[in-house]
Amino acid sequence: MAKVGRFVVDPKAGAYCTITLDSGHRVMLNHDKGGFKGGKLTIVELKWMGFGSGDTLLDCDLDSPDARAVLARLTAGAPAGSVDATALGAFVRFVKECASIPDLKARCAALFAGAPPAPGAA
Repeated sequence: MAKVGRFVVDPKAGAYCTITLDSGHRVMLNHDKGGFKGGKLTIVELKWMGFGSGDTLLDCDLDSPDARAVLARLTAGAPAGSVDATALGAFVRFVKECASIPDLKARCAALFAGAPPAPGAA
């Protein structure tokens, strides 16, 4: 299973977390300063020394109807007030099940296409 780094929260800049996938690739999930519910959530592949490569794997406007539906599915059953009930926490839980970048891309595409994400789907 992937290794999840610490959650960093800055009220003015937003929150982010890095994850090292089983393949060794690193990604950063960033929830901008839109707050815990809305705003923008991005997943970027990290390269040399932790800098973003420019490869954005997911760019999600959490205020759109499609993203709200996806977020509702990801947070279903999460205890109120827990990290998993937040947008960043829900997506971290989703991403940490991915083994590689291609797996992450496929699961994100399936998630936003309305299909339930299959564990280990590539």
